[in-house]
Amino acid sequence: MIFGLISMLCASCIGYSPAATSAPVPTYLALGDSLAYGMQIGHLKQEIAAGNVTASSFNTGYVNLLAQKLDTTTPGLRVVDLGCPAETSSSFIQGPCGFATTGKPFGHTPLPMHVRYNGAQLTAALGYLRNNHDDVRLITLDLGINDLRAIELKCTDELTFETCLQNGWPAASKTLESNLHSILSQLRYAAPKTKILVMTYYNWLAVAHPRSNQQVKELNGIITKEASAFNAGTVHVFSSFNAAPGGNATLCRLSLICGPTKDLHPTKAGYARIAQLFEQQL
Repeated sequence: MIFGLISMLCASCIGYSPAATSAPVPTYLALGDSLAYGMQIGHLKQEIAAGNVTASSFNTGYVNLLAQKLDTTTPGLRVVDLGCPAETSSSFIQGPCGFATTGKPFGHTPLPMHVRYNGAQLTAALGYLRNNHDDVRLITLDLGINDLRAIELKCTDELTFETCLQNGWPAASKTLESNLHSILSQLRYAAPKTKILVMTYYNWLAVAHPRSNQQVKELNGIITKEASAFNAGTVHVFSSFNAAPGGNATLCRLSLICGPTKDLHPTKAGYARIAQLFEQQL
């Protein structure tokens, strides 16, 4: 094991560039969407209603848990979490993070990030890798589910939902494949020796629309193929959430989709399971 005690990076540290004589800080760079952020919609809405949204309160996500699980070997591990809720593969490249700039899709007020940065998440990640003296030992990435979800949100008729999803996915999947290829190519070039782990997804739609498993499996196939092309490991999540004993009951236990908020994000148990799967890949 090569990781340890979590130490969340302050917002101003994204441009941190220590003197060349200082010792490199072992660092974990977390990239992706709301899962990297540790999002749970009910928790966010409570904080919005209270007028006090703090990124540090979203501390039960897999990024935090992974660092905590690996805290015995690398005390002082710095965690640079750039995860942006609602990020698609295109917005990851083009920026900026809507969550931080407009509050999209949760309103019109900018919301706090674990680490503040300007522009695209990819640009911030590459800048950190190239300009800092830190010893980046791990990069994790979860990206792609919002490319599929953009199709889902257009399919409003329940009677034709699965057909709509099936028809809209091919074009979106080609864009995702191209974007992931570009993203992983640039990350690997900037960090040729760093361990990179890329996460696949579970199907949050499986209870109401079981045939949508096909699109999620195709999404995961794209992620796996592109990760392999750039010597990145793949963390397979689908089987733990969707193909485990218990069927939909397991999905309902590990995600919030069956609860009152109909939230696609993991429960605490779900995030813990994802962290465990990442740990196993290390």
